[in-house]
Amino acid sequence: MSEALPVSDRTFTVATDEALSGLIRQAHDRILFIAPGITEPVASALAARLADPHLSITVILDSDPEVYRLGYGTPEGLATLKTQLDANHFGLRCQPGIRIGVLVADDKTLIYSPVPQLVEAGSTSAFKPNALFLEGSAATKISEAAGATQNTRPSDGEIGTRALTPQDVEAIKKNIDENPPEPFDLTQKARVYSSRLQYVEFTVEKYQLTRQTVPIPAYLMGLAGDMQDRWRNSLRVMDMEATAVTLEITAGDGNAKEVSVDQKYLDAERKKIEQKFLIPVLGFGSVMFKNQQQDFEVATDAFNKLLTRYFEKLEDQLGGSLLDLVFTVVERLLPSVKANPPEQYKRFGTPTDTDIAELLQRDIEEAVSIKTLLKEPKIKKVYKDIAYQSVKSNDFQQRLRDALTRAKVPDSIIKDLFRESTAALEKGGKLF
Repeated sequence: MSEALPVSDRTFTVATDEALSGLIRQAHDRILFIAPGITEPVASALAARLADPHLSITVILDSDPEVYRLGYGTPEGLATLKTQLDANHFGLRCQPGIRIGVLVADDKTLIYSPVPQLVEAGSTSAFKPNALFLEGSAATKISEAAGATQNTRPSDGEIGTRALTPQDVEAIKKNIDENPPEPFDLTQKARVYSSRLQYVEFTVEKYQLTRQTVPIPAYLMGLAGDMQDRWRNSLRVMDMEATAVTLEITAGDGNAKEVSVDQKYLDAERKKIEQKFLIPVLGFGSVMFKNQQQDFEVATDAFNKLLTRYFEKLEDQLGGSLLDLVFTVVERLLPSVKANPPEQYKRFGTPTDTDIAELLQRDIEEAVSIKTLLKEPKIKKVYKDIAYQSVKSNDFQQRLRDALTRAKVPDSIIKDLFRESTAALEKGGKLF
């Protein structure tokens, strides 16, 4: 027989979502539900009974988001519960670490072992039981112990003495959104760990204009003595004087003001991002807390927009200066080039002075162009998980602790960075 029997037909039975929901629908006077987490079908069954004014409903759950990552409940069930919390008032309470399931419906009691869906699928047959079904006085005794009768208060209970508030539920939901459960293949299992940290490679390329030089075409070298060195020096001086632009920047108070933006300003903005989000670990690279990734993306996107505005304004600003520079370089080189034209200029016969002037003008304009001098800045972000071998390395652990301590991370967080457990592999995943 493969179908689950009705829960009331056996003492040793199986607690499925269907069995739990059925008992909830049958209740007339009281419902007491105790479990680590809650699934959507059970949450919906409870939600459907909230309008009954004659029914006392008490729900006691764990407040640890890990409950839902392990599969003791579902994010959908939590979302349904939050919706009902916002719309109705009923006894939702918290018992940290609870790993037993209890459902009291009037004088019926189902005591069961909740199934972590991350590790196993759970039985659907009463002949593979995970629950005890009882009737009679046990229901009242359990309700009294949970502080869930007319004559007891929550503070009188052995468990669930603290309320689970809408803010608590929202915090659980936010944590799950930041680090959601994965779909798992229950036929494959492996030793796995979860980490609150990840490696981040963050670089910004092509925005430090004053550190770039523009080379003279090789076939023009040697025609004017030390012209290349003097040209480089002139170009570098021009960059240092001309790379500041005025932009309208919105400050933290929401007010916009004009700011002089240059390489130093951009360096400072980049360093602000690094100091706020990245923690350098000596010899291993920089790490970041996963729950800060969304804020990091917002900050780097804003910096990227600033770079774009800066270079667009700088391109306009440098246009006239580069024309003057081209004229100066051509004027200096032209006598030497006329006296000794490069072979490239003589491919189609002996060039005239006008031909040489035009060819030289073209070469220098190409070398000293906006496209050559200004490259589109690129922000590179690469996220990498921390390898299990690193987590087990004493050297890595010590260097990581030193880095986090310097970054003023509380010790309570440092102690809870990594968790290890036996779990099913993600669907489609492989051990090796």
